[in-house]
Amino acid sequence: LATATKRSRRVAQGRIASSLNLLFTFAFFLSLSSQAFSTMIDLLLSVEAENVGKIGVEAGHAFFLRLRCTQCQEDSPNAVGVSREMKVEGIRGASVNLQIKCKGCGRVHDVSLDSERPEGEWEAGGPDGQRIASFECRGMEPMECEVRDGFYVVAPDGTKFEDADLSDDWMEVDAKGNPISISNAKYSFVGTKGGGKKKK
Repeated sequence: LATATKRSRRVAQGRIASSLNLLFTFAFFLSLSSQAFSTMIDLLLSVEAENVGKIGVEAGHAFFLRLRCTQCQEDSPNAVGVSREMKVEGIRGASVNLQIKCKGCGRVHDVSLDSERPEGEWEAGGPDGQRIASFECRGMEPMECEVRDGFYVVAPDGTKFEDADLSDDWMEVDAKGNPISISNAKYSFVGTKGGGKKKK
């Protein structure tokens, strides 16, 4: 009887160990799969402008994003800068612009500016929100982008102004003496995730 009891215990322990191994293996591959998929998100700029032809940023411009972990929904406490000039090794070995560890779940995620789509421009006469940049995000979702300095502004006559700060109302005069102004500059995001459009 004692031998049978010991055998039953060993069988039960073996089954428990096998179940735990399966559970850990599933969790491991689930973690890998969550990191493998990326989401493409466009950053749109909307403004109220007078006598402005174009607004844009140079290729090395830094965008300051507030991010949220898609695994645990933890928000980053501060805005994090992302630019094409930043280069680090990502979670899949490829070069990325930003790698960040979530303080909530401890997972490492990355964000990059889309290598296949250069920065865009806001143009007079276009829709309310126009694409300025595109991001490839793995494990992190941008919730907000801070409007700061570093914009260039082109007047209809071709006069170009560098390093404009659009965080507040901006005003200048073009080469012909015409006043130009920009106010209420705002960013929003639009992208495709799970086959559906989303906008924030």
